[in-house]
Amino acid sequence: MFRDKSAHVANLKGKGIIYEDDDEPIRLTDQDGSQVIKEFWMSMIGKVLNAKKQNVEKLLQTMPTQWRMVDLITSNDLGNGNFLFNFSCEEDLKSVLREGPFHYNYCMLVLVRWEPIVHDDYPWIISFWVRVIGIPLHLWNVNNLRSIGGILGHVDTLELEEGRMLIDIDSRRPLKFKRKGEYEGEEVTIEFKYYMLFKHCTTCGLMSHERGYCPTINTNRPQSLMDRGGGLCASAAT
Repeated sequence: MFRDKSAHVANLKGKGIIYEDDDEPIRLTDQDGSQVIKEFWMSMIGKVLNAKKQNVEKLLQTMPTQWRMVDLITSNDLGNGNFLFNFSCEEDLKSVLREGPFHYNYCMLVLVRWEPIVHDDYPWIISFWVRVIGIPLHLWNVNNLRSIGGILGHVDTLELEEGRMLIDIDSRRPLKFKRKGEYEGEEVTIEFKYYMLFKHCTTCGLMSHERGYCPTINTNRPQSLMDRGGGLCASAAT
């Protein structure tokens, strides 16, 4: 007992300690992974994309009210813009999922059913219904739509007659709004319309900021002018 305590005190004072591989990742283990997965299987995990405009604490108070489930959902702030909604009923969870894609304060957010994924960026997928415009009628077929949708992300559902697809899109990457299509040496412009897409950067296509805050423009302007211009743009968009 005495030796252990003395060694502990010595360690606290930095005596006789040799630190090796200090930058090595800390090994994480699960003692009962199945139990944890079962506990959170009725949860939705989310992440705000525009931290300047989206307050997680207020979001957790507002969203259940919008869904008319104030007394049916509990929530947790996970930090770093991440959060959790916990459901007690499978049907309630599915009914909320059907309302996506989601936004708060007119800025997009990620909200998906929780999965045991280990990654700093998780979650990052937003499922958008996307309408395709500009394909010549005689080229309007499943193969062409799937090829086009594959450029945007993973095609989950395709509705040929409606001319739209449900696509899982990576929120970390810029949205695409136009592409060129080619057939027998001739080109056409193909456009993409995202249903329920709210504020995003019209310059770079990212959903994490608006045009006034885009780092790809106005880099040569004085900082004070950039801030003032960005603020005016954000206010006008709001």
